[in-house]
This record gives sequence, structure tokens and C-alpha cells, in this order.
Amino acid sequence: MEAVERAFRALDEGIADYPARKGIRPSCGPGCFACCYGWVTASRLEAQALLPHLTEAQKARVLEEGPRRLALLAREKDDPGFPRRFFLSRSPCPLLEAGLCGVYAHRPLACRGVLTDEDPAYCDPENPHPAPKPHHGPGHFLRVPHRMARRRMEELWEEERAQTGFLVLGELSGLLYLLLTGLPEDREGVEARLEALGVLGGRFGFQVV
Repeated sequence: MEAVERAFRALDEGIADYPARKGIRPSCGPGCFACCYGWVTASRLEAQALLPHLTEAQKARVLEEGPRRLALLAREKDDPGFPRRFFLSRSPCPLLEAGLCGVYAHRPLACRGVLTDEDPAYCDPENPHPAPKPHHGPGHFLRVPHRMARRRMEELWEEERAQTGFLVLGELSGLLYLLLTGLPEDREGVEARLEALGVLGGRFGFQVV
């Protein structure tokens, strides 16, 4: 999974350099985990790279949580308000452990790009956000790290297409569950499995490209 590790290193280096150049001090730190209640999208390549680093306890939580999220997605994948409603449901990532990411060194690109220099309490969607600053994107998150992460994600998507001939994108917990329980290698098999679960396509469903 060299491509994934390269993407992680490149993003981490870019994110570390950006605040230093701009005089911005990120306020994210241990015990700050409101973003771990969000809906995280990852590619199959990222999820496959994460699997070897999961403990047995983490795998057990993924196997418990995965079906619930897939069923939820099957019901609500076309609803525009779904991601915010999910965030407010307070369903943590199954890899969150005592307020800390249990796979921090191997967390997906989408997670790495979420940073703020405001009070971390604003990461809770029920708290009012301050007036955005010029370097902020949506709400109070830093725009540039978010864009950096997106660029690295797109590069990794192209790498996955080059390796397998197609790209699989989906919610992290559900994707890990599918990999742990056996996701077909061929495109037709992947599409058939996702279609049978009712999670293929739609606004927030799994994408096979």
C-alpha cells in the first residue's frame, strides 16, 4: 500500500507547512473528537491499507457497526439532510477509543484534512459557529488543508483505477465491514453486492466508478 502511505506523508507535510507559513495555530488535539461523529468517505484502497492495523477489538466493533450503517444508508442515501442528521445522532466512529482515534497514524485522508484554529467546541454542529474568517471553508474549518486532502484523495482514486480498473468509494465503517466479510474483487461482483444491500448509488451511497 505504498501509494496510500505516500499520500498520507505528502498531505501531512503540506498541512504541517501551511499553518507555519500563515501564522495559524490549529486548535485540534487529544480529547477533541467531535469530527469523529461525522460521515467519513474513503476509497477501497485506503480501507484496505487500514485493515492490517486494526486490533481484534476494533474489528469486532466494525463488524457490529457496519451492518447498522449500511442499513441506514440504504434507507437514507438520497436524503439531502442525511449527513447532518447522522452527525447529530451521536454515532461515533467504531475506531474512536476513549476520546482518541484508535488508528490515528493510519486514519483516512478525509480525516487528516479536517482542522480548525477556532474553539474545538464549534465542531459540534449544535454549537453556533463564529463569523467565518478569510482562511476558513465551510463553518470554521481551515479551507486549505481541506483542499489539500481532496487533491490527495483524487490522486489516490486514480491510483486505485490504475491498479484495479475501477474505483470504489463509500462510508468508512461500512466499507471496512464489507472488506472484512468478503468484498468481491471484480467490478460486477462489487456492484452486485452493493446493489443487493441497497447502498449503491444515490446522493450519499457507495460509488463504483
